[in-house]
Amino acid sequence: MCRARGRLKEKGLQLLVGDFVEVGEIVDGRGVIESVLPRRNRLTRPPVANVDLAIIVFSVKEPPLALFFLDRIVLTAEKAGLGIFICFTKTDLLKADGLDSFLGIAETYRACGYKVFFTSTKTGQGFQEIKLSLKGKVSALAGPSGVGKTSLINQLKPGLGLLSSPVSKKGKRGRQTTRDVSLIRLDRDTFIVDTPGFQRLDLEGFIPQDLADFFPEIRALGDHCRFGGCQHVAEPGCAVKEALKESKIASWRYEHYRSFLKEIKQKNVFSPKGEKK
Repeated sequence: MCRARGRLKEKGLQLLVGDFVEVGEIVDGRGVIESVLPRRNRLTRPPVANVDLAIIVFSVKEPPLALFFLDRIVLTAEKAGLGIFICFTKTDLLKADGLDSFLGIAETYRACGYKVFFTSTKTGQGFQEIKLSLKGKVSALAGPSGVGKTSLINQLKPGLGLLSSPVSKKGKRGRQTTRDVSLIRLDRDTFIVDTPGFQRLDLEGFIPQDLADFFPEIRALGDHCRFGGCQHVAEPGCAVKEALKESKIASWRYEHYRSFLKEIKQKNVFSPKGEKK
């Protein structure tokens, strides 16, 4: 058990799960946090630091998949420079023919360089593959309530017995059982961060000129546009829009990009250099 030195609080420093700290004055098993070492990265939702991977967890059903919200989380993980895993849970709730549409979604994300997993706590599908992929890493779970984040951890480390709740039958929304962010050791050098679910995520800190850099399929085409600084909406000679016409990029991902771009522009007023006025 530790408490933070008063001067850290005076500086307004918020300690986060994942922080590396220097501890002194250990007396009767209790210590004092003297300083916080520089962070490699930081996420706001969930509030964690120094993680290697974001495991973005969404269910295929109950609650229903919300791709627009999924891409918001992907976007923030991209901005933080994290590796990105996408985990689709509860596959046992789908009939065989219902899985086909999700396979197409998975291929779109894999083409962006993300790992995609399908899991089921009832059949055991996918968990061994995920466990091997997480080895030696610090990974943070992110996603709405009720999608199975806690159940995933229970499968990765049997015996933990973390509490989880079923989805509301009436509203088809998840019930939040995880209240705090906690760091869990899966084995000697592998950790996973369990986090509360959330339903909103603001796009703070983004500027319009940089948004395309966080969409790998758009970023790869940007150099082929006629004009530098192309935002891939109304400009002539846009390689992204040409690829869209030829179905080389997913139309739903492009529409999410346009929606995020509009939201960012409406939220802030920027100078031509991207500096907030």
